[in-house]
Amino acid sequence: MFVIDDLLLRSVGISVPGLDLIWTLEQIRGYAQRELYSPERIRNQIKEIRLLYEFGEMSREEYVERTEQLMQRLRIAEELQR
Repeated sequence: MFVIDDLLLRSVGISVPGLDLIWTLEQIRGYAQRELYSPERIRNQIKEIRLLYEFGEMSREEYVERTEQLMQRLRIAEELQR
């Protein structure tokens, strides 16, 4: 309901401070989700931890744990892309 009201008011150039705050928060949430679930970004993180492991800056247990977490996030991100 509020989203429809906000869109209608914005289309005629009327701005309501409370609705502007909600819109801003929705934009921030959307940006954060795109960053968190970006397949390209997750793949880069996997490559980064692989390099850290190969250079000995990360233990095997930590590497395996982080890789599993990132692979899980990658699967979710790919599902969201569809």
